[in-house]
Amino acid sequence: MHLAAMTGTLSCELVTAGGKVLTANAHEHPDLFWGVRGGGGNFGIITSFKYRLHPVGPMVYGGAAFYPIEKALDLLRFYYEWTATLPDELTTLAAFLTAPPEPFVPQHLQGTLMIAIALCYLGPVEQGEAAIKPLRDFAPPAIDVVGTIPYIALQGMFDASAPHGILSYWKTHYLGGLGDGAINTLIEHASKLPTLSPFTVIHIHHVAGAVRRVDQDETAFGHRDAPFVLNIVGMWNEASQTETHIVWVREFWQAMQPFSTGDLYLNFLGDEGPERVKAAYGAGKYEQLATLKNKYDPTNFFRLNQNIKPTV
Repeated sequence: MHLAAMTGTLSCELVTAGGKVLTANAHEHPDLFWGVRGGGGNFGIITSFKYRLHPVGPMVYGGAAFYPIEKALDLLRFYYEWTATLPDELTTLAAFLTAPPEPFVPQHLQGTLMIAIALCYLGPVEQGEAAIKPLRDFAPPAIDVVGTIPYIALQGMFDASAPHGILSYWKTHYLGGLGDGAINTLIEHASKLPTLSPFTVIHIHHVAGAVRRVDQDETAFGHRDAPFVLNIVGMWNEASQTETHIVWVREFWQAMQPFSTGDLYLNFLGDEGPERVKAAYGAGKYEQLATLKNKYDPTNFFRLNQNIKPTV
């Protein structure tokens, strides 16, 4: 588990490998507090959190707008410019996917390759409608399921796209932007989705706003400058499809290397070895985390994770 990487976490309690119960916050064990906010389960078992809460809902403005794949180039060009103007209240995600056989999808579109913009506006509903007006003005969506919705319903809106027990393999990049080279590479590899599993997807997470306003050194989580995180997600339910999906994910990931910042988002990192874990943090932060590991878990008891190895 990777703990909250934002300053919204005020305090936590954890049990160390030696059986001690410690409180970590800005005043008690501040070094540990720095480390768990991005260092994952490397230092102990978290038993409680104290968060800074923000009122949400119960109704929000959110959902997804779906477009035919033929719109992908123009849509992502628009999306790149539009996201630079968005307020903190509006979170968005672009996704390539196979349109599911759901009631909200017209029958003639089910099973076709589409691109969607999923979103959630955490503020007054009427302001949310105004905030996404430029998206609707860009082009009328082929499927529009954006509107006023209970926040908890929005959270589970796409659960069917990743059913329990499904097999998966994924890889990640931070993207510095969405120029035509990156967009065309995304579309080229997305075109293979209909030949894969209907669950396989490509997510482009927009991450800016409040994420960038936390100092890079305030938490163990870094890489706050990149505007997008790409997650290439192979998902399938037949073991015979495993090799096909892994090859597709790896080839796609390699093709996106020229557009990557070179940094890695640890939550989307698979079992790729210690060097990739080090690269996800960067040399300086990894060294700091290894020092914490020496102090709080020198035997590497907590090692079934994206492991930070002790150096003692």
